[in-house]
Formats: sequence, C-alpha cells, structure tokens
Amino acid sequence: MRRSMVLAPLLLAGMAGACSSADSGTIQILTTNADTFTGPPAVATLTVLAIDTSGDPPTMLATGPISAATIDLGQQNESEVAALQVTGADANGVELVSGASLPVEFGELTGVSLPIFVQRVGQLVPLPPGPQGDARQAPTIAQFEGQYLFIGGGSDPSLAATSQIYDFAQFALLPQPPTLPRVPLSVAFVGTVALLIDGSGSATYFDFSDNSSTEATDLAGGSFADVAGGTTVISDLGSEFIVGATRTGSPSRTVLEINPNDTSNANYPNGNLTWLFLTEIRQGAAAAWVSGFGLVVAGGSTTASGAELFTLPSTSSTTTTGDVATSGKALPFPPDPSVGAGATAVTSVSASTVLLAGGIVSLADGGLSLQDAGVRIIDVGCPSNCSVITWETALPEPIVSAQAFSLPSGGAPAFVVGNDPLLGITHAFLLTTTAATEVPLNPQHMNATATLSPVGSIVIVGGADDIQSFVPAP
Repeated sequence: MRRSMVLAPLLLAGMAGACSSADSGTIQILTTNADTFTGPPAVATLTVLAIDTSGDPPTMLATGPISAATIDLGQQNESEVAALQVTGADANGVELVSGASLPVEFGELTGVSLPIFVQRVGQLVPLPPGPQGDARQAPTIAQFEGQYLFIGGGSDPSLAATSQIYDFAQFALLPQPPTLPRVPLSVAFVGTVALLIDGSGSATYFDFSDNSSTEATDLAGGSFADVAGGTTVISDLGSEFIVGATRTGSPSRTVLEINPNDTSNANYPNGNLTWLFLTEIRQGAAAAWVSGFGLVVAGGSTTASGAELFTLPSTSSTTTTGDVATSGKALPFPPDPSVGAGATAVTSVSASTVLLAGGIVSLADGGLSLQDAGVRIIDVGCPSNCSVITWETALPEPIVSAQAFSLPSGGAPAFVVGNDPLLGITHAFLLTTTAATEVPLNPQHMNATATLSPVGSIVIVGGADDIQSFVPAP
C-alpha cells in the first residue's frame, strides 16, 4: 500500500534582485504502513529539517501538529542545497517516525512535489510502492550516483541477467531496467559505469546511462576469478575494493582496488586497477574500511592472524600504488575461524575499533560447526599482543553472509543482517554490549543482502517482493 499526504508549502525566493515574486513547492509524504502516524503510540507533531551538504547541524524549517492541513516551511533561498528530513514525535517528544530526501537545490522544487518516504524508526518497513515483483535470492546489490540502488545477479538463473534500479529521488523503480551483459557475482560502480565480474572470472564495464558495454582488459599479476563473488568495500577516499576472501565458495588472498582518482591508465579510464594481496588465504572473511587506518580483512582462517590491514601510505612500510599498501599486514590477534561474519568500523567506541558480528565457526578439519561466532571488537591500532573483546551478546540465531552497520550513538551501536546457514531465512538484529534484539522482517526474506541506501537508511533486498528499509531510533 502506498499512502501519501501533502505536508507543506515551501516558498522559494531567489537571491536579491533575481526575481520579484516567490515561487512555491510542496513536500509529499509517502508511507507504506497504515499505522505509520496513528501508532500506537500516535504521532502528535511533525518537524521538517534542512540538512546541508557541509555537515553543519540541521536547521529547523518548521514544526506543527499532525492534524494541520499544511505546515508553512517559510521562505527559502532557491540556491540553497540541502536534504529535507521529516520527523514525527509523540505527545512526550519521543521521535517515532523519520524520513529524508536526497540533497536538492530548493530552486528545483518550484511547482513540483518532493516525495519523502517516512517510516517508523527501529522497524523494518517496505519501501514504496510496495511489492516490487522481483524476489530473487542472494542478489548482488550496490548504490550508485548517490541516488540509485542496483539489484542484479542472484541464485535464480531466470532473473540473474536482469536488473532492477530503485530511484531514491522518486522512491520508485525505474521502468525498463537493462539486461546485463553478464551475471554479476561482484560489482563496483564509478559514476554510472559498473565493473561486473561473473563466475567465470570475466569482467565487463557496463554504463547504465546508455546501456553500452566494454570488456575489461586483463590485469597482469592476478585474475578477476580470484575476487569474483567478493564483497565490495568503499573507502572514504573514493576507492573501492573487491575482497575475494569474503566469498564462501572458495578461498582467496586477492583484493582488487578500483581507484577513480587515478585515471592515468588508458585501459581503465574509470579508475586504475591494482591487485592487493593478503598474507594468507581466507574464506568467508569479513571486511571493512576504517577511516585513518585502511582496509581491514578479518576472520576466515583457523591458522592465520585474526585480522589483516592494508594500511594507508602514511603508516605503510610496503609498496602502494593506490590508496593503500599492496600487501596486507598481519595484526597481532589470535586466529578467527569465523565464516560469513559482517564487519563495520564502530567510531562510537574509538576511531580504530571494528565490530565483527555473526558468522559461524569453522573447524580445523574444514567443517563448519553452525555455532554462532558471537559479537566481538578488535582494535586495529593495537601494536602488539592484542586481545579480542567479546560482547555479552549471543545472536538468537546463527547467520552467515552477514553485513554489519554502525549506528549513530545514542541507541544501539550496531545493526547486523544475515541469513540462516541451513534454511536461508534472513534475520536482522540490533546489537548492544549486552543484548541482540531481533527486528522482525515483514514480509519474511530468504537469502537477502543489505546495504546503506542513498538517503541513509539500511535496506534489505532479496528473497521477497519488497525492499525493506530500516531507520534506527535516535
């Protein structure tokens, strides 16, 4: 169900002397649950905030009762660029609902209605428009251009070469998404151009702006097959890393770096490619970017160091051709035999900490115990004799193919999504140091994948007709 309401007129005035009259636009609130505002508890007041792109604190534009037909957002500068956030609180001021738009220049809103999807915080809620008609399991997903969510691949051969593109500017699927030149096990976007790597180890550049494709030139020193199926990690410097060791199908020690800031190689005009290598092979490892430190790969081996770090040049003693060293540095942690865990930097603990959650324990003989590997913290800045801090948090269900997300401080510090290793049922948990609280999926998903959306929510895709969205409680 897709419900909407017109929230407010937004008066748009040009700079002094640019125009003599004020134009206007409106905000259209979209919901998919009938009780988004009625609860219980019910939403009493709505607040509209402007969040600019510089990182300054939000600016309140207006607040008013939910019963109001319109809420006047006042006169705004047409040249200002900001995302609009709508929040709703109960009679005691507790925030119950939230939603945000993409950044937009206010002048572009003249005479139009800006859609904003608003949902209950702390819950998983379907995105508009409701059932998407694509329930492929184990999809390959990625956001791109700061606006779109790509959905492709997956375990259903009848759908794997097709794609879906969800537009977070309109909160709708794009019509007539392209058929892909190959079935992607891994994908990395630079602008509208995706590097698609399939199970044979072949790679193609595909441009979603015009549906053109070009075969990727083989890169000496490694093979695309060594990273096919690996998770893509994006650095805060712009580079992307496809980490072969994160896949569960076969072990790997290879990482492919795509550096869009380096266009010096004519064979790779969308960003130079570089092979990076771990000190040991791993299988089902977790990977995350830690700002100021580099790329961390943890777990996935019963014998190797518990984690390795591809360090930034300022801290690296090995060769670098991109953002990080070309060789991993074994960190002084005991082996971590987990397979299928998720990893995320948790800056609410410290700048150098990484949370590992989910996964099951691999045995020395190569078998799997189906035992939850737990929730633990490692400090990648630790110089020697480093210990793993285990939270008093046991997941109610073991999960693999997990993705972990750091949440803003003030609520639970992390959120993890993964799938039952036997049945494929998707689970989501809010994590604290003492508890793991399951967040129900409605409808239930099977073998889903999760990622951050362009509007800052966490989305879960795969194994159900809906795309589920999660916004944490403040």
